[in-house]
Amino acid sequence: MASLEEAKAQLTFEEIADLNKRKDELKLMHQKYLAQHPELESMLGDFMSALLLEKPPNVLEFAKQHFLVGGPTVVERRPLVVCGPSGVGKGTLIGMLMKAFPDDFAFSVSHTTRGPREGEEDGIHYHFTDAETIQKDIADGKFVEHATVHSNYYGTSHDSVQAVRKAGKVCVLDIDVQGAEQVRETDLKPYFIFIEPPSMELLEKRLRDRKTETEEKIQLRLENAAKELEYGHTEGKFDGRVVNDDLEKAFQSFVALMTEWYGLKAE
Repeated sequence: MASLEEAKAQLTFEEIADLNKRKDELKLMHQKYLAQHPELESMLGDFMSALLLEKPPNVLEFAKQHFLVGGPTVVERRPLVVCGPSGVGKGTLIGMLMKAFPDDFAFSVSHTTRGPREGEEDGIHYHFTDAETIQKDIADGKFVEHATVHSNYYGTSHDSVQAVRKAGKVCVLDIDVQGAEQVRETDLKPYFIFIEPPSMELLEKRLRDRKTETEEKIQLRLENAAKELEYGHTEGKFDGRVVNDDLEKAFQSFVALMTEWYGLKAE
């Protein structure tokens, strides 16, 4: 069989010119059609993301399932576990990430028995509950992970994680190292990232600047932070680490890892 170049060599100048003209016409037609149907870019982008995330052995069969009548199948993307000491800025970085990429990430709202801080809303920042209720739910197996931190219960329910994953978004879990160890025992297969302060001195300053904790609680948080930092540097525990010294630089490092893992596109 003749190659494309060999076939072209057998054509006249006029025939080649006609082919090039037809090629340009088709290109313009395709561009016009895509401009009229911007949803195609989103659909194809979703398919490519799903393909790269799943890496199926049979691409054609995967495509058939993805584009079934009724809409593409929702790919449940790997969750993201964010760990780090209290006061390190995990919540701020997560908030910035979700604002920059609202279609890619959603927060898994945790349960806690601690009281709400100023500005926190039930069901948005946390599901605020009591010890008796959360103990029963833990016993009933309703939680992916749970821990007692600073004398309060914290936990992530299966329902809150699955609701995010079913929407096709990355479920973000802002949890402590105790919870992270429990998540490792599940079949969620998340990415793990550790946020750390540049120094314990700066972390203490941030905790004190909050003006929301007693001296006893500050000392407890600092004691726990030292243990968490040691854990954060344990070989094989985390897929990535970010030092939150300068917030903007830390966020850039954070996004770089998210782009590597999830193939993000800027809004």
